[in-house]
Amino acid sequence: MGAMNMTTKINTQIDAQVPINKYSHDIIEEYELSNEKTPWLQGILDELHEQLDKEDVYPAGSLHLKLKISRKKNPLIGDHLVVRAEIDAKYHLPCGLTLVPLPQHMDHKVNAAFLHDSQEKQPEYAESTTVFADGEEMELYFYRKGLADIMEFIHEQIFLEVPAFPRSERTEEEA
Repeated sequence: MGAMNMTTKINTQIDAQVPINKYSHDIIEEYELSNEKTPWLQGILDELHEQLDKEDVYPAGSLHLKLKISRKKNPLIGDHLVVRAEIDAKYHLPCGLTLVPLPQHMDHKVNAAFLHDSQEKQPEYAESTTVFADGEEMELYFYRKGLADIMEFIHEQIFLEVPAFPRSERTEEEA
């Protein structure tokens, strides 16, 4: 039976930073999170809306996050945490031309490996933003004092995906 991945219950809460030793090796913990129940996700959603005018009327939006987290160990990168994320965000940005709130939908999958921060000094990671872990290239992060900063990873990946200069299709047709 050892090879079967036992499905555990799905968690609906996670702290912004998690202690790596909360996770057992090779066991996948699953999470389904939303901005309603997770204050730090609400914080990211609020930040996505910061560019909008306070007077603007727009839907509250939503930020949903599915995580699969497992702890792994190998001789090359040591004890590490693998975080597979699916981000689903509905939010609004001001149109780059008219400043009217434009609906945005982000559907983004991204994976990260958190390595012990002693690895940060290794020459192979000095210039690198990715690492090969759990069979694929993943975004490279480090855990510090035993804590993996899930919020930092999700925040960074969301803001990398946000369009810099959104425009409404109507404006493009007129232009």
